[in-house]
Amino acid sequence: MRYFTNILRWISSQEHLYFLFGLLFIIPNCVFLFTEPLPVPVGLASIVMPLAFWMGVLLLARKPGVVVWCLLPKIILDGGQLVLLYLFGESVIAVDMFLNLTSSNASEASELLGNIFLVIVCVFFFYTLPTLWLATRSVLMKDRLTAVFRKRWAFRSLGLFGVGVLLCFLPSWQKHSFSLKNDVYPVNALYNLYFAITKSNKNANYSISSADFKFNSVRTGQADGKREIYVLVVGETSRAMEWSLYGYERNTTPRMKGLDGLVHFTDVVTQSNNTHKSVPIILSAASAENYGVIYDEKSIVTAFKEAGFRTLVIANQKLTTSMIGAFYREADTFIDMSTFNTGSYLTSLHDAALLPYLEKELDKSDEDMFIVLHTYGSHFNYHERYPAEFRIYTPDKAEGIRQSYKKELRNAYDNSIRYTDYVLGEIVDMLKKKEVCASMLYLSDHGEDIFDDARARYLHASPIPTYYQLHIPYIIWFSDDYRTVFPEKYRTAMSHGAYPVSTNSVFHTVLDIAGVRTSVSDSTLALTNPAFAVRDRMFLGDHDEPVPFWKVGLKKADFVMLDKWKMAYKKD
Repeated sequence: MRYFTNILRWISSQEHLYFLFGLLFIIPNCVFLFTEPLPVPVGLASIVMPLAFWMGVLLLARKPGVVVWCLLPKIILDGGQLVLLYLFGESVIAVDMFLNLTSSNASEASELLGNIFLVIVCVFFFYTLPTLWLATRSVLMKDRLTAVFRKRWAFRSLGLFGVGVLLCFLPSWQKHSFSLKNDVYPVNALYNLYFAITKSNKNANYSISSADFKFNSVRTGQADGKREIYVLVVGETSRAMEWSLYGYERNTTPRMKGLDGLVHFTDVVTQSNNTHKSVPIILSAASAENYGVIYDEKSIVTAFKEAGFRTLVIANQKLTTSMIGAFYREADTFIDMSTFNTGSYLTSLHDAALLPYLEKELDKSDEDMFIVLHTYGSHFNYHERYPAEFRIYTPDKAEGIRQSYKKELRNAYDNSIRYTDYVLGEIVDMLKKKEVCASMLYLSDHGEDIFDDARARYLHASPIPTYYQLHIPYIIWFSDDYRTVFPEKYRTAMSHGAYPVSTNSVFHTVLDIAGVRTSVSDSTLALTNPAFAVRDRMFLGDHDEPVPFWKVGLKKADFVMLDKWKMAYKKD
């Protein structure tokens, strides 16, 4: 009781609260000192300068609690940053994280928030609420900071800021270029918010900026007397290492393993671990190296429309608020299954629900068709991605996101892969029954962390990815008729099975399979073209800059896995 009384007495002084608020405001900065790969001087500067700044700002009122309440958005930002540090173990709130707030649906948000609720509660009760309580106490106290104290600490905070600036010049000896917007919190988080808003505005203006764009598509080869149907299936959160087709010990892909005419590519890396960036790269001529064209050019859907194909998109995710939705609305028919009534606003349909709509559209006419199917795949919560009859690996129900539930999470994840295999098999069977010249290309947008190593990482979309988020499955199935009419395409794809590939190859490969040439086609990126060329594979950084994927901050454990799976990268 005496200690509690002493604490109350100590925080009854505005001067003591002033120093305490200064320290509370740099808690995220102190964590970054140990999590970010910065030279020591930069790490110290990233603490000293913000501390000096907040100490100066807190002097603007004679009761520092008034300033703290005025900085409520900063306190909320700090809380979010601490939650994300718990999830990913490193990195400031990224641009992609801000954009994910607008591109995620209620179901996705509820699934994630429900499983990290305890973390959010802990941050609120141990950081946010105490800070605001102390601020309220400061406001209600009669005591005030004296003019002498404020003047003295104004000069001292200015001097401390100068020390921080001096520290910034030291890293030049260590080949680190200091940047306020990259190295100092919360400046970097606020810059990322600005960058996200700018990108969001570009997304919103896509219909205007791309209005006059033409692919000038032409068909260079057709299957005489045969209907042609080309299907692109966009998967979700599937990693290659969990497919038995790729050597996984569990039989998760029995239908794909037994499928004639299937080519699987073993060394494939996604160019982004975020759906809202990865999928637009898949659907367009954009890539990490030239991502900016995404706002001025249209999607693969329009390229096929110009070539005379009837286009169909069926999506089992709510993607209408992102660039993905804008691309999908270019189709002759767009079926947005996320708008269907599932009985709850917080649940989604299983992927097989798209099959009846696909069959109905295939039967509408005898036209050549290009089809995009966007599945929910293996998106968390995994156990909600498949029906009861696919509960092959059990137990598969985890009570939360914790390493102690790794077995249940992996079981559920593997069941979701098995279900994806079933859905893909049903699509192939449907195309076989039509006796058409057809092909189906499937790949995932990115992978996932599932407490795979000592880092205890989970989910995806982290500012710094891991091997588990990068290595994805990528397959192409060719029908009997297609292999008869275009045997060289099939043989060429087979010969490229072990080549290093990225997701930016999809646009060019699908067009090449269909014999469609456009003004932006690149045969060196088409896996079915003899001109395909191996190149350095890039990852799209948080500020949309291309970075070699092995230089994005991967750790030793990631390189161990890259070597295990014989994936190509420069070992310099």
